Order: sequence, then structure tokens, then C-alpha cells
Amino acid sequence: MILSILAVLAGGFMGGCGRYLLTRVLPSPTCTFAANLVGAAVAGVAYGYATHAHAPEYFLPLLAAGLAGGLSTWSTMAKELGEMIKAKRWWRLARYLFWTIGLGIVVAWRGAWVGSLLA
Repeated sequence: MILSILAVLAGGFMGGCGRYLLTRVLPSPTCTFAANLVGAAVAGVAYGYATHAHAPEYFLPLLAAGLAGGLSTWSTMAKELGEMIKAKRWWRLARYLFWTIGLGIVVAWRGAWVGSLLA
């Protein structure tokens, strides 16, 4: 249990650092979109690998909860969507929401497949 908690903390720190680096390279909301898709990919690969291999108990907490959770940012996406609503940018809001959720699901699904191949 303690090892899993430490794994989430370490993964969250790494994910947060990765998210910060993305903010230095990409503008918002492109940065948020990229962070959420990379987070979905990491979570998918970790899940696919863990379900087909004898991964240590800290593997999923480290990568799926920690790294992917620290990297992805639903709260920033909600803030950006709120700003789009205030500005009445309905088409941009619909596209952003559709592509983030739609591609996120596909990326996580394909990531799980890749993870199972790596196992």
C-alpha cells in the first residue's frame, strides 16, 4: 500500500513536470489537448501491459494514476471550455470537446493494445 502511494506521488511529480514542459512549448488550448492525449496513451499502454504481464504492484499506480494523472488536466480543459462558452465560441467548443474525448478514447484503446503487445 505504501509503495503504491509513493508510486502515485512519484508518477504525479513526473507527469506534472511533463505538463509544465508542454506549457513552455505549446500554446493553450493546444497544450491541454496534447497533454490529455499523451496521458490517455500512457494510461492505455500501462493498463494493456499490466493486464498481460506480471507487472509489479506499483506499476499501474506509477504510470496510470501518477504519470498519466499528473500529465493530463481535466480542470484546465474545463476552464478553457468555460472561456469558450463566455466568448460564445460554440463551434470551437464543440470541436475541442469532441476531439479531446473522441481521440482520448481511441488513443487509450490503442495504447492498451500496444501495451498488451509489449507484455
